Amino acid sequence: MTDIQISKTAAKREARIAEILDCAEVQFVESGFHGAGISGIAKSCGISVGHLYHYFSSKEALIEAVVERELVRQRDKLEDFRNLNAAEIRDQIAPLVIDAIVKSQEPFRTVLNFEILAEAQRNPSIAAILQRYDREIREEFCALLEKAGIGTPIMRTEMLFSLFAGIPARNLRHPEQERSQFIELMKPIITDILVGDDCSG
Repeated sequence: MTDIQISKTAAKREARIAEILDCAEVQFVESGFHGAGISGIAKSCGISVGHLYHYFSSKEALIEAVVERELVRQRDKLEDFRNLNAAEIRDQIAPLVIDAIVKSQEPFRTVLNFEILAEAQRNPSIAAILQRYDREIREEFCALLEKAGIGTPIMRTEMLFSLFAGIPARNLRHPEQERSQFIELMKPIITDILVGDDCSG
């Protein structure tokens, strides 16, 4: 088999895996990790259960892959910050974070992330994946604050991430809230968390 053929085969496999994960996400959002079945996921992909197991050895492996892909999406949101210099980070970090909060309230992703949190409560493997990505994202965000000379980066990051985690829960509990007004009121709070007080020590 030539390199081109190997490359095409790998690309085809990756595309099939992505399709299975897309279908699995929909099923998991609709029915939960434990309510959704492998047969339903396979059917929605237009493949047999046996074919699905060719890509994922078990339902547990499929759940872990869905969780990992979602957490990679979250980590990749830091891409907007990675090439900024120190001055740009100080000037742009609050507006970029606020923009990310506004864009992150997609109901489908919110439900999926709540399902991941629920599963992490009872499944040590999922908890380990969740905690590993959370640690990576926290450390990278802290490093950005440190690069900009912003003091107490660990606590600022924890405060901001706590706020991020709480907003979807409020949306679920109170879906009628006035989102635009809420975001406007949150902007100075987020700015203060990120760059307020002593930013040099």
